[in-house]
Amino acid sequence: MPRDAWSLKSILPPRLLSLLRRLRELSRRLRRMHLHRPRARREAALQEVQALESRPTISLAMPTYKSDLRYLRKAIESVRRQHYPDWELCIVDDGSEQPELLAELRRQAKADPRVKFEATENRGISGATNAALAMCEGEFVGFLDHDDELTPDALLRVAQALVADPSLDAVYSDSDKLTLHGVRADPFLKPDWSPVYALGAMYIGHLLVVRRSVAEAAGGFDPAFDTIQDFEFFLRVSERTDRIHHIPQTLYHWRAIPGSIAAGTDQKSGVEELQARAVSEHLARRGVDAVAVPHPKIPHRAVLAPRNGSAPEAKISVVIAAGGGDGGLQRLLGSLFELTSYPDFETIVIGRGGAAPAGTPDRVSWLEDVPGPFRRGRANNLGAAAAAGEYLLFLGEDLEIVEADWIEKLLLHAQLPGVAAAGPLVSRPDGLVDQAGVAIGLRDPASPMLSGFPADGDGYYGALPCAREVSALSSEALLIGREHFEAEGGFNELYSREYEDFDLCQRLARRGLESVYAPRPRLVTHRTPAGRRAGTDIVDRALFVDCWYDELMAGDPYFNPGFAQQLADYVPAGWRERVYRATAPLGRR
Repeated sequence: MPRDAWSLKSILPPRLLSLLRRLRELSRRLRRMHLHRPRARREAALQEVQALESRPTISLAMPTYKSDLRYLRKAIESVRRQHYPDWELCIVDDGSEQPELLAELRRQAKADPRVKFEATENRGISGATNAALAMCEGEFVGFLDHDDELTPDALLRVAQALVADPSLDAVYSDSDKLTLHGVRADPFLKPDWSPVYALGAMYIGHLLVVRRSVAEAAGGFDPAFDTIQDFEFFLRVSERTDRIHHIPQTLYHWRAIPGSIAAGTDQKSGVEELQARAVSEHLARRGVDAVAVPHPKIPHRAVLAPRNGSAPEAKISVVIAAGGGDGGLQRLLGSLFELTSYPDFETIVIGRGGAAPAGTPDRVSWLEDVPGPFRRGRANNLGAAAAAGEYLLFLGEDLEIVEADWIEKLLLHAQLPGVAAAGPLVSRPDGLVDQAGVAIGLRDPASPMLSGFPADGDGYYGALPCAREVSALSSEALLIGREHFEAEGGFNELYSREYEDFDLCQRLARRGLESVYAPRPRLVTHRTPAGRRAGTDIVDRALFVDCWYDELMAGDPYFNPGFAQQLADYVPAGWRERVYRATAPLGRR
């Protein structure tokens, strides 16, 4: 039998052989393209460097201690591969006393004059980072862990941001993780600077670059907060500047190795208490009458509580616009008066059709809405005009109160510096999220955030258990200071059934005032999806888009553009489409 009797040529038809040859040639071309792609990217990046009007030097501080040489070399090499050339790497070894490690660091410093190295006695990670910071000579300083990596364009993107806005004092980026096998995973797509969110979640992380004079004025790193030293350091930086810029690109790879928090939130003990202490001291320095306590169930999350246990005090006016629903008003009023522990509140209902229905509690002030079609914004404005409270608390009639201290919790968040309005977590009766704030500028002009998530879960990197800034809140549950409400002229009555609340939040933002989602309290809504669809008004939608077109086109600053824009559910862009293509029937692909 001939040697090639069982070769492909002998058993495959000619047309299939031709197809295989074409596929082989295509594979060769793709490999050649892949080989040339890094070179093309570098050439394009060098052109971007040359286009910069100025080139600030960026120093990187790196403490080392008994580092794994495999990962240390990768970390240093990721700096030396930077497209942006104006950097220096300042390495301080914290008393490792390992000859191989010290020899490697000396070799690296000798190979590139931009790499500096010193060895000191063991002082801990904060002490070593401060020593590295003292070596830095650049106008800006960044921080790199000894086993992490930068993307090749990381410092170029930072430099572009600094040159575009010379007033910036700090820049941070998105990040992801590297497994032990070097596989990228778990992207962390962050919001723009969110000081309230930063009180509950250690979200800034890396890559972080700070103006060196600001870092020095903040006092560097505090050894009392080792293990969360970078988080506590940035809290002090934020006390000195709000000129903080977010680059919505993944520029930093955090290596997930055993013992690192990147490998899991259970890798280091005592973090929660240190985190709460850092936030509490930060709030005290800012004169805020609140403290942080560890979340009772979710690691590495902090929640706010009154300082010294004393609840905030203010006269509250609860305003309920009753459009004549299916009896939900009586359920809301019953739960309101049976459960609410807050002592100083009044309740105003704007109803339809004359006197209050039978069974309405005597404590309710009943106002009749004006004749004509029901308009929620107009009804709420009528209630606000009759209210006497310092704060106005608007509620939808389909809600149910389920926590006694719900007003105290809302008021605590509404009284944070720079905050004008606060809204609670609203869940469904089945325990899933109905809304946790509202994002704007997605496929729809406004979308409820985290809808369908378990209400007692972490959401996305603490987006559920931590208070955070949002672009809009629903008047289904909205607490706002009277002075802010009146300064904006109340709700825009041109809207008929929806969007007037989102419009109000946008007007507040235009004056530099924030709307905040509060994870506690939780209220329950009995409004069904069918009821929501019935309340949709395309004219209101068009009016909102017309009024806020530029803001909608710019995108939501608190919802990363790297997420899919169909829903505010924190799904990375492309993931939903990939899953669909992988699972759809053949005829639908």
